[in-house]
Amino acid sequence: MRGGGRTAWRACRVPALAVSLALLAGCGDGRGDPPARPDTGHQTGSCVTATGVLVADLDGDGTTDRVSSSYTGADLTVTFGAGGGRGTEVGPRDLVGDRGADAEDVVAVVADFDQDGWNDLFIAATDAFSGDSPIEPAVSEVRLGPFSARGRGQSDHHVDLTEPRAAAVADYDHDRYPDLAAYGHAGDGVYATTARLGGAQGLDRTSDDTNSKYLKEAEQTDRQTPAYMPKADLKTFYPTCTGTTGKD
Repeated sequence: MRGGGRTAWRACRVPALAVSLALLAGCGDGRGDPPARPDTGHQTGSCVTATGVLVADLDGDGTTDRVSSSYTGADLTVTFGAGGGRGTEVGPRDLVGDRGADAEDVVAVVADFDQDGWNDLFIAATDAFSGDSPIEPAVSEVRLGPFSARGRGQSDHHVDLTEPRAAAVADYDHDRYPDLAAYGHAGDGVYATTARLGGAQGLDRTSDDTNSKYLKEAEQTDRQTPAYMPKADLKTFYPTCTGTTGKD
């Protein structure tokens, strides 16, 4: 069975007496409230420039934003409001929130994993290597779009990964849904690239037979991201930008 589907988002605007419950629900972690989700008819289409920059309305404000390409997810750059001429540039550490603020590695990728017209944010934050046993990441989740410049999406969904140190958008099964490739420590010095497939129900959150067949152990026993780390051509999932939108 593929990973679980979406669950309803619970609002973060709560009375003072319910603050502790809000924290347990994932609210109050420094990311603020989610952006409003406009009607389908008001969506701004996504496209990819000749140099691989994703142009899309990530936060639903009607203005195009830009996402730079990134090999490992650590140097991802998102410019909110780029289409309006006054962009706000953020990276993974700006998006992760308080739970991952002190992590050794923070990586992120952006893609429309369920092809609902809104791009989603996958983000992971992991502490420093500490021995043979893999570390449970402080954050490893997909945040459904539209999402804000502080990394708040419509809802957060945990993705079960082993000590993720790098992430990339992949195309494992060659369908119309973007997939996720995550590279990390599997234990006892063994590193591997793990797949989580995208689909109509969103990004797979756990390993199953469909995902596990794409597992690839690295030949080296260190953190260096391997040369074979999958990286999809975003034009597989998005049209090519034209006119002034396509200018880098």
